[in-house]
Amino acid sequence: MTFRIPLVRRTPVRRTAIALVLAGSAFTGLTACTLWAPQDTLYIEEASVGPSATVGDVFVGNAVLVSGEGDTANLVATLVNEGGATQHVQIAPEGGQTISVTLKPRQTKQLGDPPNELSQVTGLDAKPGALTTVSVTSGGNTVGLQVPVVTGSLQPYGTLTPSPSS
Repeated sequence: MTFRIPLVRRTPVRRTAIALVLAGSAFTGLTACTLWAPQDTLYIEEASVGPSATVGDVFVGNAVLVSGEGDTANLVATLVNEGGATQHVQIAPEGGQTISVTLKPRQTKQLGDPPNELSQVTGLDAKPGALTTVSVTSGGNTVGLQVPVVTGSLQPYGTLTPSPSS
């Protein structure tokens, strides 16, 4: 003699409800781990030596002065015109001569890589290891950046020392 105890009748509606409850609890359990975990994208830090800033419509990225012989240095920076009009940028290192750059709309320009006459700064007061103020002017706005002065002995800057003037 067999006794058959009816458990729970599993109708299609009940099966669907059970499946939804199980899926919802699995989804919540599997995705809740980021609820308490720190999110690194909330605190972005620059992974570069030089500072960056936005001056008007121009973005200045990773500005560094690579020291050469005496008071000569090579200004290495990335300039990006984020606007729709041509921008004239004036870059004036403290104690050095002013560098003038014109950027067309949406143009990116890499200064100092490779070193050339446009990026060469003479009359620089700061020595390697120091910070010096570099004023960047564009569209009537001016920002003073505290730019580090480095030497070519540092691995990524070995090829960026200023070329000797003829």
